[in-house]
Amino acid sequence: MIKVMHLMSTHAFSGAENVACQIINCFKKDESYKMVYVSEIKENKSNLDDRNIKYYELNKFNYKNVKKTVEELKPDIIHAHDIKASIIASLFSKKAKVISHVHANHENMRKAGAKTIIYNIFSKRMTKIIWVSQSALDNYKFKNNIIDKSIVLYNVIDSNEIYEKIKLDKKEYSNYDLIFLGRMTFQKDPIRFINLVKEVCNKNKKIKIAMVGSGELDEEVKKIIKENKLNDNIDFFGFVNNPYKILYSANIMVMTSRYEGTPMSALEAFSLGKPIIATPTDGLVKIIENNKTGYISDNDNEIIDKIILLTKDKNKLKEMSENVLKESEKINNIEKYKVDIESVYGLKK
Repeated sequence: MIKVMHLMSTHAFSGAENVACQIINCFKKDESYKMVYVSEIKENKSNLDDRNIKYYELNKFNYKNVKKTVEELKPDIIHAHDIKASIIASLFSKKAKVISHVHANHENMRKAGAKTIIYNIFSKRMTKIIWVSQSALDNYKFKNNIIDKSIVLYNVIDSNEIYEKIKLDKKEYSNYDLIFLGRMTFQKDPIRFINLVKEVCNKNKKIKIAMVGSGELDEEVKKIIKENKLNDNIDFFGFVNNPYKILYSANIMVMTSRYEGTPMSALEAFSLGKPIIATPTDGLVKIIENNKTGYISDNDNEIIDKIILLTKDKNKLKEMSENVLKESEKINNIEKYKVDIESVYGLKK
């Protein structure tokens, strides 16, 4: 039995947490592995319970509590899902293999700051480092020091799981032309999204938009929606534990991220046949093919034009949706992903 401890320093449910749950569920039927999610659970309890994830709760994320947990669980592998967790995990490299999972092309990993330098020092104790996009690895300031232990592994999702969750939601939603699904943070840039759809609404006053997610920009987002008199066009949901029926009710996903890895929300949209119009960030450039499964642009006017095109041309939208579903079948190969993770772990008893 190989025991794997998935370690998080965070307790807000987003992409990294979703990936950890995805990996745990990949191995749920494999009796040779036993996996547990370890973090400050807090508001994530419902997310983990909904996904049937076994977890171990830390009162506070710090060295002392992680040490106690390692001594109690005696893991063979500590799979750390953020930079802080990776650094702490590396302190136990004599007790377990340490896998660091870098989930985004973070701007602060591209320069020699305190976090980057400390990560570089402690990376010597890590067995493997998983990067969710090639550019995340390429842009890392100290790439040459870790290239021999690095692997690029793009995220995947289980499409069947998404459809099962849709069935669980008994609410009824409007039919949305567009959806923004992501945290209300600097990284995701929801303010730019609102400015874009404001121009779209000026040309099509009946357009309907869903914004799903929460973060430090919640109040600013609500304020800008109100100031621009977009309340009739935009339904702001905030955080939704199971957002997939809302996503399913939308025609197009729009992403305005400043940086990304391979965002889970994009893979989820693909699994439901939703074309994506997005800024050119990392994993999105990898999965979106212009004029086939969506559009990639960093020019506001181009993005606005593409949104208007797809909201007007139903035949083009249908064609793209069919292309997206075909592409999703290739990308979201959960069995291959399990094999790749197992290869990274390098332990088989």
